[in-house]
Amino acid sequence: MRAKFEVSTFYSKSITQNHPMAEPLKNEFNEAFVTQLGDLLAERDESFNLDGFIRSTINENWEARALKDRMRHISNMIHAHTSLNYLEQLSIVVDIAAQFGGLLGMTFPDYVEVYGLDYPKESIAALYQLTRYSSSEFAIRPYIIAYENEVMKAMLEWSKDENEHVRRLASEGCRPRLPWAMALPTFKKDPTLLLPILENLKEDESLYVRKSVSNNINDITKDNPDIALKLSERWYGANDHTNWIVKNGLRNLLKTGNKQALQIIGFNDNAKFKVPTLKLSTKKVGIGNSFNFEFQISNLESKNALAKVGFVVSYQKANGTLSDKIFHVTEKEFASSDPSVFKKKLSFKDLTTRKHHPGLHKIGVLVNGKKLAEEEFELV
Repeated sequence: MRAKFEVSTFYSKSITQNHPMAEPLKNEFNEAFVTQLGDLLAERDESFNLDGFIRSTINENWEARALKDRMRHISNMIHAHTSLNYLEQLSIVVDIAAQFGGLLGMTFPDYVEVYGLDYPKESIAALYQLTRYSSSEFAIRPYIIAYENEVMKAMLEWSKDENEHVRRLASEGCRPRLPWAMALPTFKKDPTLLLPILENLKEDESLYVRKSVSNNINDITKDNPDIALKLSERWYGANDHTNWIVKNGLRNLLKTGNKQALQIIGFNDNAKFKVPTLKLSTKKVGIGNSFNFEFQISNLESKNALAKVGFVVSYQKANGTLSDKIFHVTEKEFASSDPSVFKKKLSFKDLTTRKHHPGLHKIGVLVNGKKLAEEEFELV
């Protein structure tokens, strides 16, 4: 069985690889892969122009192409160098795909995404097969938009499939806000069609599948929190699998202290906590550097109380406003005795995903989503 492949993780790594010695993930799509792919296509297709395929793929623009652009370019060149029609080429693509996996295997669903939309029956069947080798989570989305009823009926069946990769596609492919993919506006507005699929998968034996279910719920919380909360309230407490899905699916609501989300998980929103101290190692820190900070949390109740602890950093934006970023610290039961001490370090090194700006910043301690202490510092 192939290793689990989570596409969003791959694309996230491709964007956040900042170490000078890190090998960009786009380089998995290289001349060796293109040549191997071309050889396999030429073996099965007498009309395939192998030399033209390789030359036009690894051309003068190749090095500048980003990861997804390389994948799409390969799909286009497969199509450009055969005399076969789409359905004839599709059978070859599906056959070859079994020899690849992971990121490289995404090439084949991408080909179906680009060229197969006029042939929904055959293309949807191909994506069902191709997801076993890599993932069809991106490629299925244009088909959902164009043929919603047919695809969602198929995905409901896929949610009961014996193959975990197919079951995961049933959830991952219809996420309203799948990262790096086109959004599904209909499901952002009304996720009702997703719920039967999630119901089928809520106790799935595969963590790989359950992760997708929790991420789907997290997507739903962003546009329809009431629906996600109602679903979670029914699921939580049924078993360990549903409990894990709910806690992960409601993670953003829990971070922000949503009262209903906290209650579902078992946090007492009325429990009294105090942050007696919040100390920063410096009140002025340079961009590229870091500082340490320390805080205490006291349970003011007469008995033990469960609390979700985090901190929020209010970052200065280029336009002079502040933007909050919440960080999780721990989830634990606090005794009604001595304060618990937490020591953390915060870096201000610029990343591809975050650029720091000088000026006033704030840091606050969150207990069950409530800010109980706050300090200011300056980034220079």
